[in-house]
Amino acid sequence: GYDKDLYGTNRLHVLSRDGNTQIPISVVYRKDTMEKVEEAGQPVPVHLYGYGSYGSSIEADFSSSRLPLLNRGIIYVIAHVRGGGELGRAWY
Repeated sequence: GYDKDLYGTNRLHVLSRDGNTQIPISVVYRKDTMEKVEEAGQPVPVHLYGYGSYGSSIEADFSSSRLPLLNRGIIYVIAHVRGGGELGRAWY
């Protein structure tokens, strides 16, 4: 089964390549995987997903299909890029 205490999530912002825009990202991970990063500085694989077009949003919701990735030590990240509707019409 699924033990929610094994997993964590963060909502962060990263600076765009041009240095002008903060891009929101949603991060989901196993807590033991993130400890490797935070405590030991150990690199871990990341699956980065992003889509932004026609005002379509990618919601940061629970999906059991991501659990096999997380259980293999992969951090899953959704970039809420411009073109989506996450931050309203001005973000589009």
